[in-house]
Amino acid sequence: MKNKIILILVQALLSTISGIMIANMSFVGKVGIRLFYTQYHLFKIWWQTALLLFSIQVVLVLLLSLIQAYSKIFIAKTIALVVLLLSGWGGYLTYKDFTTTSHRYMSSSFHFGFYIFWTSVAATAVYFLVTKKKIRSLY
Repeated sequence: MKNKIILILVQALLSTISGIMIANMSFVGKVGIRLFYTQYHLFKIWWQTALLLFSIQVVLVLLLSLIQAYSKIFIAKTIALVVLLLSGWGGYLTYKDFTTTSHRYMSSSFHFGFYIFWTSVAATAVYFLVTKKKIRSLY
């Protein structure tokens, strides 16, 4: 339990850093969000972005904790491995998007904010891959 609290605190810190970095987008990005992509207005406000990213992380930690507690070890490790692979795939797709679309005009701070998010998702998956399942006693 103590380690999961530390994991969640680390995720809160990384989400805050990501939120601040994403909100520091370029002038062109701010104008684009203001005029054309209003649905992404959330990314202009650092604390809202951080809260969104942290919420995703907490849901992921809770889901993986429940799976680890109430399923067989093989299933729990397999799901954690799938999350790790999906985070790598998400990071790759983010990189492709940032290098081949108009998102390349956003600042490097904006890009690194999303890369930190995908890295923190991968770190959560690795945490659940390396932790051992505690055997629950009926007594």
